[in-house]
Amino acid sequence: MRVTNLVLFLVACAAPKPVEPLGCPPPAPAARAPEVAADLDDAQVKAKSHAFLDAFDRASAADIQDVLAPSFVSYEEARFYDHDLQLKSLRNRAAQHQPIRSRTYGEERVYRGGNSAVYIGMGVEHVPADGEQPAYDEPGANTLVWVRNGTQWTLALWQWDPTGPDVDRARWDRWLVNGHFNRQPNQTLVDAVKGRKPGAALDVASGQGRNAVFLASQGWKTTALDTADVGLELTRRDATAKKLKVETVQQDVNAYDYGTNKWDLVAMIYAPGGMRLVEKIKPAIKKGGLFVTELFAADGESAKAGGEGWDIEALKAAFKDWKIVRAERIEDNADWAGQRKTMLVRFVAEKQ
Repeated sequence: MRVTNLVLFLVACAAPKPVEPLGCPPPAPAARAPEVAADLDDAQVKAKSHAFLDAFDRASAADIQDVLAPSFVSYEEARFYDHDLQLKSLRNRAAQHQPIRSRTYGEERVYRGGNSAVYIGMGVEHVPADGEQPAYDEPGANTLVWVRNGTQWTLALWQWDPTGPDVDRARWDRWLVNGHFNRQPNQTLVDAVKGRKPGAALDVASGQGRNAVFLASQGWKTTALDTADVGLELTRRDATAKKLKVETVQQDVNAYDYGTNKWDLVAMIYAPGGMRLVEKIKPAIKKGGLFVTELFAADGESAKAGGEGWDIEALKAAFKDWKIVRAERIEDNADWAGQRKTMLVRFVAEKQ
């Protein structure tokens, strides 16, 4: 009996003890997403850009230094200013007590995506007189590139490019020599004058003279108006070679005196100026005279890229008291823009 009890005791001691379940460790705290600056809308991009330019006009380095990205650079007419040099320049202006500048804003565009936002704004910087230096205005285009940098948006690039009549003239002089465009007369104009009695014709923004010389060849007493001296010289050469007479006038198309009841035909073929210029031209056309234009459509890709464009309904409304001979919005090959296929407006109206 004692032996039996001993065996039972030993077996009981050798039996494995039940394993107690291990408790689950407490869950690890969720990782916090890094804080980032909220997306900007178009109005906020414009506001930040205006605030930066205003601080620059006031030469306030303190208001600018916190918004400049470490890699910031400004580029202006072949000159580069990094983060430190830009701030030093502003501090020098302030130390010299230079007068505060101001600016007038023109057309503005914003492009946003991901971690960047681009502001492009036309405008005029007004620089006051300072000692012997007279006051002057500096028309130009500002490009500001904002990047998301953690919890704030910082400025990575500021580029300024000059604009204005002199710049436009130089650009057109270059394009009229080297540009890829239709060098034959515009077909809308050719169709419009077919069978009509010639009279006094004005070609607005005449370029290298392809349309002015054509009109002269059809018996029209033609004036070519343009700001580009190279284009007008090409016009004179072509007319002389063909033994034709074309009067050339070098002037900004917006400043030219169009007169009253002076022209039997005014052509605006891929010409700038928009509806404001049209309203100046209308009184200058004689009764029975023609207004002829072809240009990109306002809602087409070329106009959206920054070029001018016609709204065909606006043209119809502007000439509601005239006989509209032709009014079409059509996809076709343009005379300009590489002669690619795009949306165009062709419009012809006769004064009643």
